[in-house]
Amino acid sequence: MEKNFPYDRQQTHSLQAPPCYDNTQVYPNFNQPQPILQQPQIMQAPPNVLGGVPSMATCPSCGVWRQTKVEFEPSTKTHLLALLICMLGGIGCCCIPYCTESCQSAKHTCSSCGAYVGTYKN
Repeated sequence: MEKNFPYDRQQTHSLQAPPCYDNTQVYPNFNQPQPILQQPQIMQAPPNVLGGVPSMATCPSCGVWRQTKVEFEPSTKTHLLALLICMLGGIGCCCIPYCTESCQSAKHTCSSCGAYVGTYKN
């Protein structure tokens, strides 16, 4: 009775022996000091904390850390307060929100180059 082999007997003669394992192979020398690569340091500026008064901030345009100039501009809150005062009968008093800084937005600009830094909304 013949046994079934997954390959023919003719192929057994054509198979090669595995390669010789001798110690003549060259391996890298792990005792040598490896070069140390440093990651670049990224310097982040502190976040600009703006308020209703001039404050220290980094200009996004020129990169200078200086005190900002502040200009007050009417906002939606200013207009709504004026409308509310007018509807409640204070027609002569409806301009008060336009005269007080606490009812307006503070627009901060760079004192060096005049670039826009940010807005503080009350």
